[in-house]
This record gives sequence, C-alpha cells and structure tokens, in this order.
Amino acid sequence: MATAFISYTHCDESFRQELETHLSPLRRQGLLSVWHDRRITPGDHLDDTISEHLEGADLILMLISADFVASEYCYAREMTRALERHQAKKARAISIICRPCHFEGLSFSRFLLLPTDAKAVSLWPDRDAAWVDVVKGIKLALGTSVAAETTGKPTAAPARHSEISTPRRSDVRLPKTFTDLDKDDFLEASFERMWGLFEAKGADLEAENTQITVRRIRIDAQSFAVRIFLNGSEVAGGSVYHGGGHFGRDQICFSTDTSAPRNSMNEWFGVEVTDEGLMLKSGGMLRMMAGGREEPVSADRAVEMLWEHLLDRVKARIR
Repeated sequence: MATAFISYTHCDESFRQELETHLSPLRRQGLLSVWHDRRITPGDHLDDTISEHLEGADLILMLISADFVASEYCYAREMTRALERHQAKKARAISIICRPCHFEGLSFSRFLLLPTDAKAVSLWPDRDAAWVDVVKGIKLALGTSVAAETTGKPTAAPARHSEISTPRRSDVRLPKTFTDLDKDDFLEASFERMWGLFEAKGADLEAENTQITVRRIRIDAQSFAVRIFLNGSEVAGGSVYHGGGHFGRDQICFSTDTSAPRNSMNEWFGVEVTDEGLMLKSGGMLRMMAGGREEPVSADRAVEMLWEHLLDRVKARIR
C-alpha cells in the first residue's frame, strides 16, 4: 500500500477533509493510506513527526491556495522538501489547486497540477466532480509510482496532466454561463467553506490567547453562530445564514445577533458571475463602514472581512 502525505494550511481544512473523503475508494481498495498533521498523537514532537511522515510518503499532495503560498511552513519547508524528493524520484509531488491564486513561475507549477487544466476546485460548479477528477489523477500518478517501484525505472507523468508551466491556450473564449442551480450549489459550497474557516480561525485565536474561548454553534443546515468569550464573558459574536426569509434567499448574510434572525443583517454576500467563474460579492453595512467598494470576493476573503470585524470588537473590550 502506498502512503500519501497531505501538505496544507489550516485555512484550507475543509478542502483537506473533502479530499480525504474522496480518497476513501483508494483506501478501501488497499491502494493508499493518508496522513496529515491532524493525526499527530498528543505528546509527539510536532516538527519531527511531520518530517518523518513527509520523508516516508510515496505521494505528497499539496493543497494550493494563496494561504499555502503565504505560509512559510507549508511553502518554504514542506513544499521545498516535497519537490526535492520528487526530482530525486523518491516520491511524487502533486499540487491540487483548491482556490484561485497566482502561481505562474512558482516552482510547483512545473509539475503535475490537478484538477484538469489547473482549474481550482472552488470554481467548479459541482465540487464533487472536481474531487472525482482529482482522485482520478492521483490514481494515475499512484499507478506510475507503483510501476516505477516494481520495475526500478521512472515513468512519465500521465499525458492528461502534462508537466508544463503554462498551458497553451487558444484565442477563442466562449462566454461562461451558469444556471440558477449552479449558483445555488456555489452558495451552498461557499457557506460550508465559511463554516470550516471559522473553525480554523477560532482554533488559532484560542491557541494564541489562553483567556479566549470561541464557540461555533450549528443552528441548522442553513445557519450557524460564532460566539467569542474573554475570561468567560461574551465579547463578540454573530450569525451566518442563507436561504429562506426576506433576506438570504440568494445571499449569505451576517448578523451581529447570534440568534440568526432571517429579517436583519449587517453584511451580505451575493453571487456574481466573473471571468474566473462564480464569486461572492459583498454589499452590506460592514463594507460601507470600512470605506470599501462592492467587488467579487472568495468565501475565504468573506470570512476574513467578518473575522476582522469580530476581532475589532474583542480588541475594544481588551482596551
């Protein structure tokens, strides 16, 4: 059985979870076992344990996003070593583009990129289809790794995902069209992405400040609340919801009321078609108070905006 090491930033925790779920068929067939840092046993040395599994992996799956590139640990440490092992033909490094980011010219862009045509997973109308495409690419790469181990000879990467830095493109571009169902699926995926990101943000805040406790409460399938406590006293919070009611039918809404009412909001994010695909577009009071303008944003940027607002309220109480 081959082993896979997942290199990712905790901002992309939800993508790691989705990938691991879609890799289940390979695991059940006895083809692949997966390891990531969430499997570190309490008491183990963090850096040594990660290094041990990175050095022993047959496949190194890197979940690429702007946060990954910005992370000194992920990019400068794990990715650098992954590419060294790849070029030495001791492992196969595979970059999975999770969220759009500018990666032209970066070292990993010269090697196998997934999904097909390096289209970010977050931009696919059907996210499950994106992961199926990724798993098929991993299985092909897994086959070449097994073949190389058996014969002792390196084999070429699958032709479907050639190792070139910049794919050739035609000058003809057809306009992208999205159905109401596509937009609804995108809104749902963005909402779930935000749920996962708030978990990562809360965990980081608690790790940095022992006197702070963050609670996420899933109210129902279409809403959740976040509450931040300082020394046991609630100092900030809000709710995120979509679907139903006067607000939220075609938007993701944020309210400073943690009870998630459907008749008020302080910030909202609608769905907009851009040249890059579907994106969120902010248009509420928080953006206006910050002096910003309406512009397409990712779910990650939307969470950053809301999280900054919550942190401002926490800081105000500390002062």
